[in-house]
Order: sequence, then C-alpha cells, then structure tokens
Amino acid sequence: MSRSGLSQPGAVYHAAMSVRRTPVTARALVLGALLIPPNVLWITSMELIWNSGQPTMMSLFFNAVFTLLMLAVLNLALRRWTPQWALSPGELATVYAMVTMGSAVAGHDFLQVLVNELPMATYYNSDTNGWTELFRDYLGANVLVSDTRAVWDFWEGDGLLYALPAIRPWLAPLATWTVFVLAIVGAMLVLDVLVWRRWTEQEKLTYPLTDIPFKLTEPGMGIIGRELMGSRLFWIGFGLAAFIDIYNGIATLRPAWPVAPVTGRDLIPYRELGYPWRAMGRTWVSLYPFAIGLGYLMPQDFLFSCWFFYWFWKFELIGAWMTGFNRSGAPFVQEQTFGAYIAIAVFALWAGRRYYASVVSMVLRGRHPPDEARQALPYQFALAAFVALAAVATIFVTNVLGVSLGPALIYLAGYLALSLAITRMRAEFGLPVHDLFTGPFDMMTRIGGTRWLGRDNILGLGLLYWLERVQRSHPMPHGIESLALGERRNVSAPGMFGALSVAVIVGMLAAYWANVHLAYTYGFASTPADAPYLAKGAFSRPQAFVGLDRPWDPTRLGALLAGGAFSIGLLMMRQRYVWWPFHPAGYAASSIVFMGLMWLPMLIAWTIKGLTLRYGGQRLYRKLLPVFLGLVLGEFAVGSVWGLIGAIGRFPTYRFWAY
Repeated sequence: MSRSGLSQPGAVYHAAMSVRRTPVTARALVLGALLIPPNVLWITSMELIWNSGQPTMMSLFFNAVFTLLMLAVLNLALRRWTPQWALSPGELATVYAMVTMGSAVAGHDFLQVLVNELPMATYYNSDTNGWTELFRDYLGANVLVSDTRAVWDFWEGDGLLYALPAIRPWLAPLATWTVFVLAIVGAMLVLDVLVWRRWTEQEKLTYPLTDIPFKLTEPGMGIIGRELMGSRLFWIGFGLAAFIDIYNGIATLRPAWPVAPVTGRDLIPYRELGYPWRAMGRTWVSLYPFAIGLGYLMPQDFLFSCWFFYWFWKFELIGAWMTGFNRSGAPFVQEQTFGAYIAIAVFALWAGRRYYASVVSMVLRGRHPPDEARQALPYQFALAAFVALAAVATIFVTNVLGVSLGPALIYLAGYLALSLAITRMRAEFGLPVHDLFTGPFDMMTRIGGTRWLGRDNILGLGLLYWLERVQRSHPMPHGIESLALGERRNVSAPGMFGALSVAVIVGMLAAYWANVHLAYTYGFASTPADAPYLAKGAFSRPQAFVGLDRPWDPTRLGALLAGGAFSIGLLMMRQRYVWWPFHPAGYAASSIVFMGLMWLPMLIAWTIKGLTLRYGGQRLYRKLLPVFLGLVLGEFAVGSVWGLIGAIGRFPTYRFWAY
C-alpha cells in the first residue's frame, strides 16, 4: 500500500471488478419515482400551508422513514401471500434513497424558497422598497415571474392553474433556473462520489443516519427480529413515543387539554431576564423522544460536544456583553461558525490529500485507481463531470445573474465547501440538524463589505438566497448516505447513483408543481406557515446593500479565522489524544437554533449511553438499542399520521418538530 492509500492497479483492480452487486431494478426505479410527487406535495403542504410538520428541517426526514416503514410492513404481507411481488432489501433501499433525495431537493430550504422567490418582487413591491424597479432586468429576462395575473393568483389563491395561459408565465423562469439547479446538485452528487471511497474504506466513517433505514430493509422476516419489531423493548420505546404524540395531537385539536411539554420551549423568556443573562437570548428546553433515540446512535464525544458547546456559546454572548465588546458585534457567532464549517471541509480534504492527488494523477495518466471498481462512476468521468457542472453553474451566475467572475467563483467555492462540511459531519457523526443561518454571500458582505461588490453583483448574488437562507434540507449529505446504504444492502453503486439522478429530476419537477399548485389553490400570502416571508431576503438584503458604502471589516475576518483555527486545533487534539472529549463538529453545530432545541435530548442520550457502556458494556448497549429505535420510529410514525391528517383534512395538526 502506497502512502497515498492507493495500491497500484493490476490484480487488485481486476479482483474488485469481479465482485458482483445487485443491479437497481426497473420496478424499484418506477416505484421510487412514483412515490416522490406525493411525498413532495405532502411535505410542501405541511411546511408551507398547515404548519403541521417540518420533515426537511432535520437530517433524517420523517416522511421518508414513514414511507419506508409502510413499504416494509406491506412487504411482509407480500412475502407471505405473493412472494413474487415482494421487494428485495436492495429495492427497498433504492426506493428510500430516491424518496429522501427527492424530498431534499424539494425541501423547505431549497426549492421551496426558490419558487417563492420568483413572483415575490412584483407582489411585495411598494413605494418604499421599489423592488420592481430595482430588479427590472431580471423581471424582463425570465429570471423572475413578472406577469401580474400569475403573481396575484400565486399569492392570493383561487386561481386557475391548469390552462396554458396560466402556466405560460412560469415556464421560462422555471426552465432558466432548472439549468442551475441541475448543475449545482449534480456537482454535489459527483463530489459525493469523489470522497466516498476515501471516507468509507480508509477513514472508516459509519454514516449513522443509515442505521434506521438499514434495519427497516432487513431481508425476509428479518424486520421482525430481536433488534426491531420482534423485541418487547422496541415496542416499549415505540409505544411511549406514540402515546405522547397521540395525546398531544388530540390536545392540539382540543385546546382545553394540556399539551405534554416535549417540544421546544423557552426555559425562561429572555425578555424577563436582566442583563447580563438576557444577552444569551432564548434558552430552549425540549424532550423530543426521537432526538433522544437518535442521540443513542451517535458517538459519545459528539454528544458531549453538542451540549457542552451550546453553553460555551451562551457564555461567550454573556462575556461579550459584560466586557462591552457586543457593541461591535462580538462575539461574531455567525463568522466563527462559518469559519468552523470551512475548517472542517478543508481538514477533510487535507487529510486525504495524498489519496486525491493519487487519483487525479492516475486519471491523467489514463490508469484506473484500484477502488474504481467499487465506485459509482469511473473517476475519469466523475472528475470531468465535476469540472463541467461547476463551469455551467459559474456561467449561469455570471451570464444570467450578471455577477462578475471573481465574486461568482468565491460564492460557489464557499457554498461547495459548506456543503462538504455538512456532509462530512453527517457521515461521521449523524449530525441531526444543521440549520446554519448564513452562507457565502452573507459572509462576503459582512467581512468584505459592499463597496467592492457593486450593484450588479449584490443583486445577482442576492437572488441565490434560496441556496443559503438556512442549510437544512441539503441534498449533498443525502447523496453519500444513499450510496452508503446501497452498499450495505449490496446495491450496485452505479445503479444507486442513477436512481439518485432520477430522483433529483423528479423531485425538482414535483417541487415546481407542488408549490405552484398549492399556491394557486390556497394563496401563500395568507397561510399560517412560512410561505409569506420565506424568500423575502432575496430582495430585502440586496435592497439594503445597494447604495450602502460599507468597507471591509477586519474584525469579522479575524472572528472567521479564529473559528476556523479553533476547529483545526480541536481536530489536532482529537488525533493526538484518544481521550480528548471535544469535537469541532459539536462546536460548529451547537451555535445554531435547532441544536439549541436539541441540547437537552443530546445531554440525556449522552448520560444514558455513557452509563450503559460503563456498567453494561457493548452487550447492554445492544440489548437496549431497540428501545431507542422505537422512540424514533414511534414518533416518526404517529407524527407522520398527524401530518397526513392535516394535509388531507386541510387544517393544522400537532407538530412534533421543531417548536
């Protein structure tokens, strides 16, 4: 084995080529494609209309898990009565991967935001903001929807969509953005392929979020086994979570009933506190059963880091107020966090630098890296595809959005680095949430100021708000997790990549349809959920920045570099000392809102798991595992049913996540 981690091609390569995996079947592809549109309609109605569920605001989408659970139960009946129709474990894994990828593309912080952006400038234009004048070039170039009737029907509802005159105003803007959507998601999927084998075979990452779908795709009657439905402990956990959600669902419909306080609540309303305690903002407490269950599957050092660094950030805020540095924006939480994410991505690439350099070198010499036989794509094709897709995305940002080449490259590089960091943390620890409320454009204006960008760059990059509003429903980690799940279920890697590609296209089209259909039916301006303000930042931020002569801020740059350096330091200590309990993933993730909602469940899971391993070892840990799997599946099952009831009945229901 060479220092790069790659042995020379030859016998090893050809031996690996002889390994046969199960191809993706046509019926799995068809079933996955057919299940994506109803799932997309379901999650969009929950998140944008009835406010009865937020599945794409967490890492493990409960709508996808619920779909897989129903398929697995149905599959048991098929195997018993008509075995020729029963799905294999690989087929179940393929369908799940397609549903979760389609849901990610159509998620709350991805295409839901984009579709809301298109008609927003015209509808919310006023004499004060002047959005139609400010964005007139994009309204006239089929980047935004400018047709008055289409805009009115979208926001007010009761419109006739299914006629050519109504559909026509949407066709050109959606087609324009489709080019960029496919390019950026395609680049992320190819990047997944390029790092997958290194992370899996050499760094031994475990992809914890694939554990539950892996168990639900057990072959034959394996799902009714000691670690799942055949265990009494599983039904104890399942029943507890289900009972809480059934009761709270009824209590939501009957206001006279008290609700069991398991969702996020402010411990002490910060407005009632005096300084310095008020400086730390909201302090959430929660007892989400599913979060405790997921926490039991995560490594101990990560669990500890999540709740420890949550309070670390709180005391930073208090310290900044007490010293007076808060007046300058300290402690610059957003900048520190962004720096931490970028550092995690850079460190992941640096750790594998010899491997990646060896792959590129072999490809350029026309040789096959030995792990190419186990890859989803040939390395030569993957590298060429990544370059081509990145070029298409760059050309779109420069030629369609009118951004200069330098800022466009900085933005796209920053976004892909952020995506890689999220994917890495998910692959290594099963990061349950990653709602980073910032992105490259935000950092470019915070640190670099507005003076260097200029009007056109500010307006063009501002329209990419849908990419960086919040990093929650992110497609890239779902791609690598699907490849890992497929490998565990012996699915052909090229076949799984093809299934994911189909899911991206179907999910994108379904997202376009579901958002416009629901808007024309109900009117997004009057919904109780997030639709009215979901995409306003695409216009309000550029409006505020244009004409604002803000210079660059070295202090914020220092905070970003400090966050990155601190993360690198934690990583180096972790490599040097086995006992080191602090991990930069916890530092990066715990500054955000949703980890604030989860710190107490992470603390509870850390305590239970620590005591279990200390006094019972791995044997007791595995014995208790069904309880915590039951907590997750019980809450996901009943919570999904409440979401379905709300979507079908057209009224708000109990929302077990997020608050």
